Amino acid sequence: MGWLKRPPFFLFSQTTGVNMSGQEKHNIEFDYNSCRFDGNTDVPTILRTITSPMSVILQITRKCQFSCIFCSEPEQIPDPSLEALNIMKQNLKGVKRIFLSGGEPLCRNDFDEVLNIFSGEYIIGLPTNAIASSRLLAHIKEKVSFVNIGLDGPRKITTRIRGNYDAIMKGIEQFKAYDVPISLTSVVLRSTMDSLLYTCQIADMLNAKKVKFILPIPKGNALKLPADEYLTHNECIPLFEEIKSGKQKFGWSPLMTFTTWTRDTEGYSVLVYPNGNTFAWPVFSKPEKVLSLGNILNDPIELIWQRYPYKVNHIRKYIGKSIFVV
Repeated sequence: MGWLKRPPFFLFSQTTGVNMSGQEKHNIEFDYNSCRFDGNTDVPTILRTITSPMSVILQITRKCQFSCIFCSEPEQIPDPSLEALNIMKQNLKGVKRIFLSGGEPLCRNDFDEVLNIFSGEYIIGLPTNAIASSRLLAHIKEKVSFVNIGLDGPRKITTRIRGNYDAIMKGIEQFKAYDVPISLTSVVLRSTMDSLLYTCQIADMLNAKKVKFILPIPKGNALKLPADEYLTHNECIPLFEEIKSGKQKFGWSPLMTFTTWTRDTEGYSVLVYPNGNTFAWPVFSKPEKVLSLGNILNDPIELIWQRYPYKVNHIRKYIGKSIFVV
C-alpha cells in the first residue's frame, strides 16, 4: 500500500479505562505528515501498555558508497539473507515502525525484495544517502512511508564530512519527482554548527517533513574526530534556541528536532545488526556503545523488550519528551 493511500495518523496502541462506552483509551499515533509519534497520555501509562518497542532500527547491510567522518558503524558484517530477514520480520511482530538501515540500504541489489518482506505490516522508514535507481524509486514510493536523507548543510560542509553533496541533491530531486516524503538528518560538529540555519532553510525549500540534528557517537570513524568536534549538551541549548528563533522568524515548515546525549537519551533506540544481534543504543559506558539484548533471529521482540533497561528513555524519545523539538 503506497504512502498516499495511508491515513494521516496510524494508531499504535491503546489501553482500557473509561470513555463514553465505559472504557478509557490511551493512544499513540504515528503522524505521517511530521513523520513522528504523538502521544496523548503519560509515559508510565504507555509503559504499562506496550510489550514491544515503538520503533526498531534494522541494519540490512553495512555496505555504503560514502565514508562519513562521523560514521559509527564502518565495520563490515555480511548482509542478512532474505531467509534471515523473513525470520527477523516474524520475530519483530508487535513493532509498528522499522527503519531499514545501513550502511546504505540501497546498496543491496535485492532491496526491492527486502521491501516486499516488511511492507504492509510496518511503518517503514528508510535512512539513505539518496542515491537510488529509478527502478527502486518506483518501489520505494509504494512501500516506504518516508525517507530520511543525510545532509549536513551547504555543499562544502556536506561533501567534507559525509559525501558528494551534488549526488545527494540529485537523489533528493529524484525522490521528490516520485512524490516520496523526505526528512533530513544532520550530524552536528563544532566545525559545522554555524551551518545549522542554512540546513533549516534547505529543508524548508525541499518541503522536508522533518530535519533531525544529532550529535556524533564516539565509535568507528568518529573516534578519529578531534575531541573538540564533540559539542556538549549545554553548548547545544543556544544552538537550538537559534533554530527555534529562526523557525519563528522565517516561517520554516519542517518539524525540527535536536538530539543530544544525556542520561535521558542513553540507550533510547533498539538497534539490530545485520547478523541479528540486538542492542540498546547508544550506551556510552560500553566500549562499543551498545548493550546486548539478544538476537532477533532467535528471540521474539517481546522477550528482548523485557530485557531492555531503557524503556522510559525509548518512550520519551519517540514521543519527543527527551529531545529538543520545535
